[in-house]
Amino acid sequence: MRFNYFPLSVALRHLRYGVGQSLLTIGVVAISVLLIIYLQTVIGGLQSRLIRNTTGAIAHITLEPAERAPIGAWRLPGNDPDVLYVGETVNLPKAQEKIEDWRIWVDAFDKPEAGFTAVSPVVAGTAFMFRGARRQTVRGQGVVPSRHNAIVDIESNLQGGRFLELASGEVAMGRKLARDFGVRLRDKLRLVGPQGQALSVTVGGIYDTGVGPVDDGVLFMTLRDGQSLLALGTAVSQIGLRVPDLYDADARAEDLAARVPFKVRNWIGDNPNLFRNLTSQSQTSNLILVMAVIAAGFGIASILIMSVTGKYREIGILKAMGATPQEIQPIFVVEGFLLAVLGCCAGVPLAVALLEALANVRSVGPDGKVSPVFDIEIVPSLLLGASAIAVATGAVAAWFPARRAGGVDPMQVIRGA
Repeated sequence: MRFNYFPLSVALRHLRYGVGQSLLTIGVVAISVLLIIYLQTVIGGLQSRLIRNTTGAIAHITLEPAERAPIGAWRLPGNDPDVLYVGETVNLPKAQEKIEDWRIWVDAFDKPEAGFTAVSPVVAGTAFMFRGARRQTVRGQGVVPSRHNAIVDIESNLQGGRFLELASGEVAMGRKLARDFGVRLRDKLRLVGPQGQALSVTVGGIYDTGVGPVDDGVLFMTLRDGQSLLALGTAVSQIGLRVPDLYDADARAEDLAARVPFKVRNWIGDNPNLFRNLTSQSQTSNLILVMAVIAAGFGIASILIMSVTGKYREIGILKAMGATPQEIQPIFVVEGFLLAVLGCCAGVPLAVALLEALANVRSVGPDGKVSPVFDIEIVPSLLLGASAIAVATGAVAAWFPARRAGGVDPMQVIRGA
């Protein structure tokens, strides 16, 4: 089957002779492509930053000891070994809440089929930090550094010292906390737990994550030191989990709650307003993208309709010479397709140049730290996706004027000429 070059040759002649209209259409498509790429990148970067600042210091899902529910005496079975007590619910102090069999659960969550990207047992509680006559309340966290770094990225935000190789008797603290308390690397500190247990430690690492709650009040230490400081023996306070898709944390937590004997919390439940704002922002972004695509489609369609209207005489002559509607219609579809492709060829480089320029914009925060204003990540799939949307829109938009051209009556056009 031979390829019919007739529609392509005529479409190229139209584009060449109608340079003004062609450039206008290409500009409409280019701006639409630029807008799609810009919005997706900038708004996506903003969302990533908000999520990172919110969830960068916490686990997506947290397992904590569950409160014990009261059981009436009349509901007691004969000798049920699972019944621990009868009466009112007993709320243990936070420092005494613990998970004894945490190793079994950590091993279970570590398996690939469990579907978690990070599992971290944590000992958490309030302690006093002393240096000479100075005293300050801190949130002590005993962790396995190699595991917990997948929850809170400390290692890559170190200002000095170490975290992954943190040894017993060493702590890592935020730069703000270290500055406010007047300590530096290798300085000695004394920690006192809620039950009076004392621990002498050395500052082994200072970090700056940019997350306020982590930088100004958390003291990381090894899991064993945390257990000693908070008098938990070999138990832990909680188990932190990360999931591949953080927006799936709510559903995963609900499923997990039915299968584990713990209180299950997730970042979405703890930050409902933030989640609603992010969802609203995504919907607004998608609406703007849809409107940009529609605007590009109308722009291409209107310009091509003008082109069809201005070429009635030529179309009538082509039909009088034997051209069929099936040969006329592809001319304008091909023309719309070519205009969309040329618009993408102009819009994608413009979008990349704009994003690279925005990525180099820096600002100085109130803490003196220089950071990028925009979180820019140029994703090739987004460039291809935006181009595909524009080309498809151009082809669809060109179909309507193509049908109009195919329905032109050559006798009426020639008579009116």
